[in-house]
Amino acid sequence: MVLAVYAAQHAKRTLLLGSLVLTLILGFTFLGIKGVEYNEKFEKHHVPGPSFQFDNVKVPGHPDQFGDARHAQIYFALYFIMTGLHALHMIVGIGIFTWLLVTAWKGRYTPQYNTPVEIGGLYWHFVDIVWIYLFPLLYLIDLHK
Repeated sequence: MVLAVYAAQHAKRTLLLGSLVLTLILGFTFLGIKGVEYNEKFEKHHVPGPSFQFDNVKVPGHPDQFGDARHAQIYFALYFIMTGLHALHMIVGIGIFTWLLVTAWKGRYTPQYNTPVEIGGLYWHFVDIVWIYLFPLLYLIDLHK
């Protein structure tokens, strides 16, 4: 996305189009990975609600401890809310970049007028920053140590 902003500011149309396409591909790839992850959670019944199951699941790194289903249900509720909102913002970003790609293809952006690309970049980086906090919070922190 940074290259797209640079390209728009310096009248490098090919680089602008390529950067927007790459940003879209990476955004769809992220959402695809998230979809596979969500599917796995649904198959294992880790979705909070009446069909939630979390019995006798060993705590990673502690073979003698088992997870508490009540705590796990709270974790997964927060997991789905936070990652779902992030995915929703990713979808909005993909819509924005599709529009930017179409308008860039038509030659709308010049060194004098590139504000939409810049604002789109700011939005995308906001979504990135949110993920920088969500990833360690949901995937890396082990509270059982």
